[in-house]
Amino acid sequence: MGRDIPELADDSLFVEKLNQTFTAADADLVGRAHAFFIEKKCAVDSAGYHAANLLFEQEADAVAIAASLLVPLLWQNLASLDELREHFGPAMAATLDKLHSPFTPQNGGRPYRHKEIQEILGAIGEIPRKALLFISFRLLALERATFPCSASARNLAQETLDLLVPIANRLSMGDLRRRLEDACFRILDPDKYAYLRERVAPIQAEDDKCLRILLDGVQRLLGNNGIAGRVQGRTKSLNAIQRKMTRTGRSLKEIMDRVGLRVIVASVPECYTVLGLLHAHFKPIPGTFDDYIGLPKDNGYQSLHTCVYPVREISHKPIEFQVRTELMHMEAEHGSAAHWRYKSEAEAADRDRQRTQWMRGLAHQHAEAPSNEAFVELLHRQVFQDHLVVFGNGGRIVRLAEKATVRDYLTIANIEVPQGAEVKVNGRTAALDHTLRDGDSIAVLAGDAPNGPTQSHGPLWALDATYPAGPHLKDTEPVSSAFRGNSQENRHA
Repeated sequence: MGRDIPELADDSLFVEKLNQTFTAADADLVGRAHAFFIEKKCAVDSAGYHAANLLFEQEADAVAIAASLLVPLLWQNLASLDELREHFGPAMAATLDKLHSPFTPQNGGRPYRHKEIQEILGAIGEIPRKALLFISFRLLALERATFPCSASARNLAQETLDLLVPIANRLSMGDLRRRLEDACFRILDPDKYAYLRERVAPIQAEDDKCLRILLDGVQRLLGNNGIAGRVQGRTKSLNAIQRKMTRTGRSLKEIMDRVGLRVIVASVPECYTVLGLLHAHFKPIPGTFDDYIGLPKDNGYQSLHTCVYPVREISHKPIEFQVRTELMHMEAEHGSAAHWRYKSEAEAADRDRQRTQWMRGLAHQHAEAPSNEAFVELLHRQVFQDHLVVFGNGGRIVRLAEKATVRDYLTIANIEVPQGAEVKVNGRTAALDHTLRDGDSIAVLAGDAPNGPTQSHGPLWALDATYPAGPHLKDTEPVSSAFRGNSQENRHA
């Protein structure tokens, strides 16, 4: 969308945008909220307009956008919840109930008091739309902080990193999460933020030149094979770069070692077909393929990930591809905000139930945590800690923490190893303290049984299985044609 707020504030342009985006009934809801907003003399406060603009960008539904215009009225005591219920119905009132202002940090920063975290969890509550609204207004406050180095801004940023960033990640609000992280980075460490931005800018400018060539070539590759998809370039956020440098101990040059592209197609079979094409036209880098379509992440994220060696005349850096469908892309970037656009009503309701259950669990976990700091640590571990996925007897999928062992697997899977039995990992006998890796296949082979011969149940998931080859991959032109000026010898360079 990308329009300025003054344009959004103009009635005719606002109504035009509504009519282009929503059904007549939904456009009427947002239009009435807009008129009510103006009537209550709240037009001088642009927070509602900024939030409506942001939520349009996030592909949010009409209720969320209407709520973004109405909730500032509650915060400024220009309207009551009963009044809004009367004018806009119980669904709107439920969305706005207990949704306190996100512009001021609780208790001025850390350490938190129990009541204050409960208030935040209550504000984002049992309706994912409430979390979307709270997070959107918080993002606006951070990005527009007039005095980013003030104690208030720093407390707001720290609270956001501690509580709201992991929640945004778990609700699949990928775009909002990245913006929250960068805004907090700018406030909490302005010198490092400015230094990194200055150093990254020329690297990204050079990468952009490579991306333009790659985008054109991959788009042509799709067209030559009858695939109607689109290709996007990807760049890391400054916070993601800094976080990776800190975590790995690598230099900026080593972190900026990949050019990223995203291929978005219409269907799951086309995802795997595109993966095959990429591996046919470039040299895959061993150990870099991840199938998050077959095995989605805990927050529902789905994509195929792979890295390949590039054509040297274009870039000396590896190329990192994500391949996904339009629906997967909407889910990854906007999460529950955009369910109304691409899921059936039943599917959207089911996903919202899952997320509501998770958020209810947060309140329970906070109540049970020994301290507020322990709760924050638990939340981050729950959301951000990498999880191993291993496959057991009968194809059972078990998720484990990093560095988990065979013993950990047996404990979590509630498996008792009979006397004389053998445990194999990827077909090889393994000790109980053997450290597992992502994608390992574990089989418990029966020992000497008194009533019969030894039975062996091999693993049902082959470790070296990567992706379906596809029965009818079309012949493709060589990379020298897809990327003009590159020789056939360089296709795997």
